[in-house]
Amino acid sequence: MKADPHLQRRLVDLADLDLRLAGLTHRRDTLPEQAALDDLQAQRRAGVESAARAGIHVEDLDRAIVKLRSDLEAVRKRRANDSKLLSAGGISERQSTELEYELRSLARREATLQDELAELGERHEAVEADVRHSGAVVTDLDAQIGMAITVRDTALAELEDSVTATIAERAREAENVPADLLELYSRSADSAGVGAAILNGNRCSACAMDLDRSTISAFHSAEADEVLNCPECGVIVVRTANS
Repeated sequence: MKADPHLQRRLVDLADLDLRLAGLTHRRDTLPEQAALDDLQAQRRAGVESAARAGIHVEDLDRAIVKLRSDLEAVRKRRANDSKLLSAGGISERQSTELEYELRSLARREATLQDELAELGERHEAVEADVRHSGAVVTDLDAQIGMAITVRDTALAELEDSVTATIAERAREAENVPADLLELYSRSADSAGVGAAILNGNRCSACAMDLDRSTISAFHSAEADEVLNCPECGVIVVRTANS
């Protein structure tokens, strides 16, 4: 194919614009601001889960404390009743001995229940502190996430503006390129990943390969309007004064 050297040079400009678009797309897909937001949201989910687990633990402790208090109240009532019977007299020696034994047992049971209740109370306070801490962490993360969303949206908006401007610039560049040459460029871009590249000396700037002397000689002897391809990568090579 033949094409005006100036049109061929325009293909390199198109390639530069396509490369810029690819870079913008990659940045949008790997946006650091989005990664930072994702990290904060993951921390928030972990914080919410931690608060939920702590909340369930508090509920379990509440039920255990209610049961212990009920058991303790029952023991105290039993002791009071036994003490009243023992103090009232009018019972046999055997009954008196059994009541005294039971009172000692009830006293030990009461002391044990009181210790367990005190321990559960301490655990309850500690877990409630965890709930408050997790809630504070989530609240703080909510504020950070709000700011991170603003930063991410700003970065995305700037990227979209750059993409829109680059697409418009590319359209203007492609307007004056003949359809057949543009189609050849597109095929080159699809197969080589780059549509066109400068020939610097004896090196293709697309694949960075030094071409052999016979190829370079053939390139130099070719007409200026001849469209050439790199034998290494297949990209359209555009000759300049430095070629």
